[in-house]
Amino acid sequence: MTTSFTRAGAALLLTVLGAVAAPSAAHATALCDQPVPPPACSEDPDPDPGPIDTPPRGALDSVAFTGNGARVTGWAADGDSAAPLQVHVYVDGAFAGAAVADTYRPDVAAVYPYFGAWRGYDAVVPARPGTHTVCTYAINVQPPNTSPAGNRQLGCRSYDVPAVANVASLYSGQWLVAFDDNVVGETGFEVMWEYFTWYTIPGTHERVATPRVWRYTLPPHEGTGRVTLPDQRPINATRLTVTAPGLGSASTTDLY
Repeated sequence: MTTSFTRAGAALLLTVLGAVAAPSAAHATALCDQPVPPPACSEDPDPDPGPIDTPPRGALDSVAFTGNGARVTGWAADGDSAAPLQVHVYVDGAFAGAAVADTYRPDVAAVYPYFGAWRGYDAVVPARPGTHTVCTYAINVQPPNTSPAGNRQLGCRSYDVPAVANVASLYSGQWLVAFDDNVVGETGFEVMWEYFTWYTIPGTHERVATPRVWRYTLPPHEGTGRVTLPDQRPINATRLTVTAPGLGSASTTDLY
């Protein structure tokens, strides 16, 4: 009986020890989640995603009206190309011209040394006086066998420049007309005086002011800047207007 009990006890002990020594499937899976799993638990690494298209970078720094166009400055670069980028310029949503980002910009190299310093653009595109919005876009360089990242808008800025501004009538030994000429290529300037003459009603002493208008043309001015010309101011003038015909904007001043 003692022998039988010993054999039974040994069998029971082996069963218990086997259960402890052999980890369950769930426990084995948990070990594979440890920071350093055993070789049997390692998984295949993710496949190499291959080349990608990095979008260009840059900025639109300034927009200024120059008399016959809009001057744009900024910078642009693309990590996928060492060549200077093309930059497209749009005025009020319409394509106006292109620039090449190849001017010296050491400030860009200081922040992005891997782009280098020759990443600036500075160009003039056709534009008109008045109020307009200018935007620039860096044209993306796409490596082979990649999905396109697309072009990038570098920024938009607006300007408001009339063709003629700050018109004035002044006297300095003679009457003069003065104004700012902000455009080039004008055919001349149209001057319009508004004034009045007195009319006496027949048979009475009552006088009535009758509005009058006097128009004439001044010759064109070379370049841009302040224009001052001899002029003849009519008596009882009330308003002076100077316009650049065909260029859309004028300057007016009330006279007292």
